[in-house]
Amino acid sequence: MVSVEKLLTIDYLSEIKLLTDRKTIEHQEVSNVEITETPDVEFYISPETLILTTGMIFKDDQLQMIPFIDSLIRAKGVGLAIKSGRFLNGELHPKVIDYANQRNFPIINIPDKYPLGRLLHQISNYIWNQRKEEIEFALSIQKQFSDLLLNNTSIDKVINEFSKIIKCPIILLSPIKKAVSYSHHFTKKPLLIQSLQEQFQKRFKQKQVPNDYFKMKDENDQTLLISASSVFVFKYFPHYLLILNPENMTYPISAFTIDQAKLVLSYILYKTEKVFSSYLHTSSSFMLETMGGDTLNKGILYKTIEEIKYVDSNYYLAVEVNVSSALEPKLKTVKLYEKYALILDFLKIYGQEYFKDMFLFQTDANAHLYLILQNHVGNLDEKLMQCHDDLLKLVNIDMIFSVGESVSSIDQVSRSIDQASLAFKARLTDYNKETISYYNNSGVQHLFHDIDSKDINYFCESVLKELAYPQTNNLKELRETLKVYLDNQCETTLTANILFVHRNTVKYRIEKCQELLGVDVTDPRASLNIRIALMLSV
Repeated sequence: MVSVEKLLTIDYLSEIKLLTDRKTIEHQEVSNVEITETPDVEFYISPETLILTTGMIFKDDQLQMIPFIDSLIRAKGVGLAIKSGRFLNGELHPKVIDYANQRNFPIINIPDKYPLGRLLHQISNYIWNQRKEEIEFALSIQKQFSDLLLNNTSIDKVINEFSKIIKCPIILLSPIKKAVSYSHHFTKKPLLIQSLQEQFQKRFKQKQVPNDYFKMKDENDQTLLISASSVFVFKYFPHYLLILNPENMTYPISAFTIDQAKLVLSYILYKTEKVFSSYLHTSSSFMLETMGGDTLNKGILYKTIEEIKYVDSNYYLAVEVNVSSALEPKLKTVKLYEKYALILDFLKIYGQEYFKDMFLFQTDANAHLYLILQNHVGNLDEKLMQCHDDLLKLVNIDMIFSVGESVSSIDQVSRSIDQASLAFKARLTDYNKETISYYNNSGVQHLFHDIDSKDINYFCESVLKELAYPQTNNLKELRETLKVYLDNQCETTLTANILFVHRNTVKYRIEKCQELLGVDVTDPRASLNIRIALMLSV
């Protein structure tokens, strides 16, 4: 693409003049040129098109040009070049110029001596020649970046190489808006990095960051122009590439070049994220296996695991970390797993600020993330809430914590993990969205947590039949009604009020449940088995 500003500096177009304010051509990029004399052109042009016209259709009423400008803006056009001497007596109505300035849309005057056909040909050739050079340059950059990839180069190296190419400072921010890497310009300016990071977090608090230009302040309170663009490692939560002073980039730097850099960054970031997640999961599995072994000095063994910072203590506590949307059984989506990945990233960076001597523990590669606290934390609820609130401010992720009981030996951590897991499963039963929930060891589930899951499933299916693990909405409805009915001492009216249905509906559903189960659900023995099975078959 070529900027409108650049087109106006070409020697053979020197007599073409800008009629609107200079600011209207800032950051306007042209990728196509069209000649038209029709008012409905918005439906037939591509974005970033410059329109050439004689304005014949406006000769009797120039103010009709105002809705025409609106239509071009809707079509993402980048400007209107008018041969005003042909039908408009060589000048445009001041109201049209004023309106174009208000909408930040450039209007250009074409002198009579420029035939539109030849002008179209000249500008199109110039754009394509520029694009060819840009593509060749981008392919050269791609080769450089490919070489970096083959040599297993770090993010920092790529950022610095890219910064040298475009001759601008660069910052790469994570989805939680934390600086992941930055170019050498900031090596001796940690306060500037911190300031820009905080300004960015404040400006885009829980908001989508547009691929656009905006302004921030440097350490001397001077205005900085910044270009932001998304780097997609995650589908819903991208990283952000910030280029400072992008106006200093010179030809042939283009969107092609930046896209090549972003592609390489995406690959390296994805690889890094997957390697860390896999390593943490493998380390956690190794640690769990070791807990059941006969190794005498497990502390030495644990210290060999880089990501698990083991501390010799007489206090260990597991906290399972989830998001509130995980309580929705139908929402096991890509977005949910991306949220887990961002929570992992957040706790990896900031966890020690809330919980000294903690480490992260992951029992599978996608979820079931645990905080393992290795010393007693005063005001634990307060610390967890602060952690929850801080992440929520950065990105719209609502963490929930399920807390096990403390144990006195590292060998017993698996018990605390099981308890934290049971506390989360209890949430599923009660649909408990409270930020913090504790394991209740007096519950019936505690009696069964050491029993093989196959035996539990068999018991649940024997008692509840099709209601144990319902697959249809009708069966799920029956199960829910049965649970509420039993939880409320078989009171039909109370059950109807809780479910917002008629009493007769409750009676009908309970009768259907009794048909399916083959028992009277009010019978004490049957009721006890059904209650236990409902609790275990979450």
